[in-house]
Amino acid sequence: MVKEDKEPYFIGIDVGTGSTKAIAINTKGTIIADAQLYYSSSNAQPGYSEQDPEILLNAFKDVIKKIIEEVKFAPVSISFSSAMHGVIVIDKENKTLTPLITWSDTRSDGIAEKIKNLPEAESIYKASGTPIHSMSPLCKIVWLRENDPPVFKAAFKFISIKEYIWFKLFGVYEIDFSLASATGLFNIQTLKWNDPSLKLCGITEDQLSKPVPTTSIRKGANPLLSESIG
Repeated sequence: MVKEDKEPYFIGIDVGTGSTKAIAINTKGTIIADAQLYYSSSNAQPGYSEQDPEILLNAFKDVIKKIIEEVKFAPVSISFSSAMHGVIVIDKENKTLTPLITWSDTRSDGIAEKIKNLPEAESIYKASGTPIHSMSPLCKIVWLRENDPPVFKAAFKFISIKEYIWFKLFGVYEIDFSLASATGLFNIQTLKWNDPSLKLCGITEDQLSKPVPTTSIRKGANPLLSESIG
């Protein structure tokens, strides 16, 4: 709870590919604190670009902790964004089956080329607004289906790093319209998951998060996570 003699402030966070950055802004729009933590990607094979979701989750928690330690009291609210196009495969126990496959991972180049030549390629592009490219979760998921059947079969959810952090905070799988619009799986006109995209991937909408507006707000984060922040 914010003390009455302290000016309220807000924290904005960007979970990026190379670092997680945070700023604290008061009600006058003045930046009163900032924090940044760096990390790297793993390139185990040519075209691969992966990250450990736990490292990014810890960076998210730590930048919040650093700002609270500097300002000396908690913010009114926290808002955050993340890098787009990444995919993490989650099992029924809500455990990760894969690292975060980042936007820059190009292992699905060949898949993208095949999809571009399909009759439904143009309609999927027009519906989703996302180019058919190896960066997109659409192509990443098709690659997993064709190249890693055990993981694909065990997949409960295909999510981004933002959804991963959101689930750790609130215990629900939700994705904002903006992030969903970068997947190649979302219809930007109906604001629902795009059936032709799902059919192409061989998945159902239940294996994706619930799309919500970018203005969506939740309260009451996971107490264990809140305690680790401070």
